[in-house]
Amino acid sequence: MHKILIVFGTRPELIKLAPIINEFRKRKQRKRLYIINTNQHKDFIQQDLDYFKIDVDHQFKLNRNDDSLSLLNGLLLLEFNEFKSKLKGLNITIDAIIGQGDTCTSFSAAQYAFYEKIPFIHIEAGLRTDDLNQPFPEEYFRKMISTIATMHFAPTTNAKKKLIDEGISESSIAVTGNTVIDNLRQYKNINEFKTINREDNKLVLITIHRRENIKNNLPLITNRIIHYIKNNPDKSFIWIDNPGYKIEPSIKIQLINLKIIQPVSFFEMIEFYKRAQLIITDSGGIQEEAAYLCIPTLLFRTKTERIEGINSGISKYIEDSDKNLDSVIKGLKKNRQTEFNTIYGDGYASRRIVELLTEKGILKNNR
Repeated sequence: MHKILIVFGTRPELIKLAPIINEFRKRKQRKRLYIINTNQHKDFIQQDLDYFKIDVDHQFKLNRNDDSLSLLNGLLLLEFNEFKSKLKGLNITIDAIIGQGDTCTSFSAAQYAFYEKIPFIHIEAGLRTDDLNQPFPEEYFRKMISTIATMHFAPTTNAKKKLIDEGISESSIAVTGNTVIDNLRQYKNINEFKTINREDNKLVLITIHRRENIKNNLPLITNRIIHYIKNNPDKSFIWIDNPGYKIEPSIKIQLINLKIIQPVSFFEMIEFYKRAQLIITDSGGIQEEAAYLCIPTLLFRTKTERIEGINSGISKYIEDSDKNLDSVIKGLKKNRQTEFNTIYGDGYASRRIVELLTEKGILKNNR
């Protein structure tokens, strides 16, 4: 049997690969896929597997009790090696491996593909800050994956340019848009966003999870957010906690208009987006989703690999002068479009990707 291996281990990977899996299903090609969950994120992933109706063919057993990247990378490669024996027993030949983004799972899958001389297909290729410390370790993972990948599906023309500048052959790159936008387009009530008056909603949504922020900048970030909360009593703040490092203990005071909650499913996140007047984040995927839904976004970062949002004016880096959130929201909303903002894609990336895989002959071994 010939299969295409599709690998994820974190919720962002799952969310962005779900539309591709669904596209295979629509074409009655699910049997061509062999889906692996590496369990890099052990918690909160099942609810999204259920939401997207994805059945996993194999699951890794990662036993670790710290956040060591070298340990995680090593354990993943060991699991891939054991998985190789399982495939041999099942008489399965892997024609290609599909990985997404910039996680240790994607990096390890690309390494495994390289060692086994299997084509690696990189979804969301070419994102760069050109600084290995921002974001860490994701920028390194992205760059290394690009040196291994056979096909590079870039979400934007800027990402394509970054790849070409690094010497990647243009013939191996295709601009498809970002698959995360496909999820939003397919959401059954997405047109509600056109009619929502966010002036009536006073929700500010907060997420902070970048490793470099948690380890080095959390006191500064916490103080800044508490300042916002105290100075905007008319707004309600929901801070979605970090699954790996709990934010809640770092908040030393009780604030009536702040609620700290556990990570939520993709569906629940969309419901928050409907009410959000502003998003404060350091997340990459949220930058893309918020931009598409035209929600003003403040970034707790000094560099972003998703520069299109900054350039379009729907998002901005947090500055010391950003004391009045109403002024920030008003300033960013001037750049808000009346329809959905397609700077990161039009919602048909997965269709393009599967069509290109077919054109390139990746799906030819249908047996």
